[in-house]
Amino acid sequence: MIVGGALVLLLLVFVFRLSYTILVNLVNGRKFHHSLEQEFDKLRLSNMLSALGIDKTRYIYQTNVRDIHQQMKSCSDCSNTDTCDEKLAESDIGVSDIEFCNNEADLKEIKQQQSG
Repeated sequence: MIVGGALVLLLLVFVFRLSYTILVNLVNGRKFHHSLEQEFDKLRLSNMLSALGIDKTRYIYQTNVRDIHQQMKSCSDCSNTDTCDEKLAESDIGVSDIEFCNNEADLKEIKQQQSG
């Protein structure tokens, strides 16, 4: 009876700690993605995604963080900002109209994934 009670107690402790760890990881993941989204919104890349009809939240949650940081770096290092601003000012922009963009290949792939 004592051994059985101890096993039940250990099982309850394990389940509680597992649940707590999962909850903490979910909260930290949401905080991380929120901060990434705020950093992302400061770049033209965010506007480009919107102009192409790509869901930014879906993009941030489904794309590898390393890839997002690389695309953000490519965007911030871009020398075609004037062309980008002109295209973003247009009401209708398609993936075929962004040949100037450093992230053209990635954006085409993302658009295709979200469309299909």
